[in-house]
Amino acid sequence: MAKTTRSVSSPTTRDVARDLRALLHVPQHDLQSQLASRLERLGFPSLRPAQVQILSAIGVFGTDGTAGTTGVRLSDLVAEVSLPKQTVGDLLDELEEIRMVERFPDPDHGVIKRVRLGPKGKSWATEVRRVSAATEAKWATRLGSKKMRSLRALLEELAATVEERPARTNGARQHKRG
Repeated sequence: MAKTTRSVSSPTTRDVARDLRALLHVPQHDLQSQLASRLERLGFPSLRPAQVQILSAIGVFGTDGTAGTTGVRLSDLVAEVSLPKQTVGDLLDELEEIRMVERFPDPDHGVIKRVRLGPKGKSWATEVRRVSAATEAKWATRLGSKKMRSLRALLEELAATVEERPARTNGARQHKRG
């Protein structure tokens, strides 16, 4: 009797249960690819991840909700991005050179400087928000709006529970009272 052999194929990525890191990477990669493509088409410089982290933090942390920005102090930015002060300073130098950020005197302190998005940085942030919203809309079409709202709510809840950001009031940290 002839012996039959079965072909054994190696499992594909889709056949194996993916861990959480892998599952989170797929949509993140989709969004990052769309952002990179759009920003390149518009002529923005290619930025390193640490530069993007700084710009994102300034864009969120340094906005007072009005037409202008209050900017952010270097010490607060260092705490926000969890990078050494010298590294943040070097990144700001690079970003200032390409007009993505600008430094200005702190109105409350004569020596301290604040940093805010510069003209190119504001345009960059606008495009990032635009592409992010378009990507979210595309995903809502694929998943359905109810599932997308649920996904967003769960991600916001998860982010709130894992972020270790101290409360800030005018640059000062608040301490919990027992």
